Amino acid sequence: MTTNNEPCEPDLPRLQFYIFGHNIAHSLSPTIHNAAFKELELPYYYSIFETDHVENSVEALIRRSDFGGASVTFLHKLQVAKLLDSLSPSAELIGAVNTIVVEDSADGRRLVGENTDWLGIRQCIKSNAMVEPSSSSAVVLGAGGAARAACFAVQALGVHRVLLVNRTLERARRLASQMTKEGTPIDVFSTLEEACIATEKPISIVVACIPADDFGEDRIPEDLFRQSERGVLVEMAYRPRMTGMITVAGRHPGWKVVRGIDVLAEQAYAQFELWTGKQAPIDVMLRAMKEKVATKI
Repeated sequence: MTTNNEPCEPDLPRLQFYIFGHNIAHSLSPTIHNAAFKELELPYYYSIFETDHVENSVEALIRRSDFGGASVTFLHKLQVAKLLDSLSPSAELIGAVNTIVVEDSADGRRLVGENTDWLGIRQCIKSNAMVEPSSSSAVVLGAGGAARAACFAVQALGVHRVLLVNRTLERARRLASQMTKEGTPIDVFSTLEEACIATEKPISIVVACIPADDFGEDRIPEDLFRQSERGVLVEMAYRPRMTGMITVAGRHPGWKVVRGIDVLAEQAYAQFELWTGKQAPIDVMLRAMKEKVATKI
């Protein structure tokens, strides 16, 4: 995937990249990717394509010769696969596509669905975890697309056990039955309290994949962060800045907090490399994102 980050060859075609979704006017993705394209002098441009549904307009766009690739947001992550030629193994298992990659070969041009959300989550945990995953349990809160990516990520890290918490048990059981891997069981619970009691190995990884309003500080047991002196919380919600999860985790000094915006950046680096075959200019992309965020505060 990664080759080099030298400036582009002069004969590269001009390509258009997009983010597909609804209510995405404030997305940081154009800022992140256009900064990278500019840094490597690539003749590419990334823009927002807002649509309520995956429809004919999206299909027409991705079949154009100047289409270079795209990011896909929820709920479109669940719908766009029907327009593509194939899915990567991770995207197929997770059941969601957040990245469209163009593959050119002697047999023609193919559109492949990828999922880089799990890569972003995995990298954020690896960079901040201070406990060996194999001796830890991981709590994943929620049962939607982000939770599926989170389960895949912690399984890839080799955690001892995944504790999946969701109000609707049937939905959680369906996820668990589809994603349980040999040696890494997924057990389902309707409350965090039940998950805390049931674990054999201490909880040192928590990934919250639900709207922050769904779980206030008063609904989060302290025991979630007491089992391990050191751990990492991945809070996927962007807003508010201080969620209930972050507030409770902050009372436990050995726990590090990773925010949704950090996952966004990590998965964007993976997207860039899939699209270009070049090493992502991480410092440039991160600086551009932080500067954009600063203007919104």
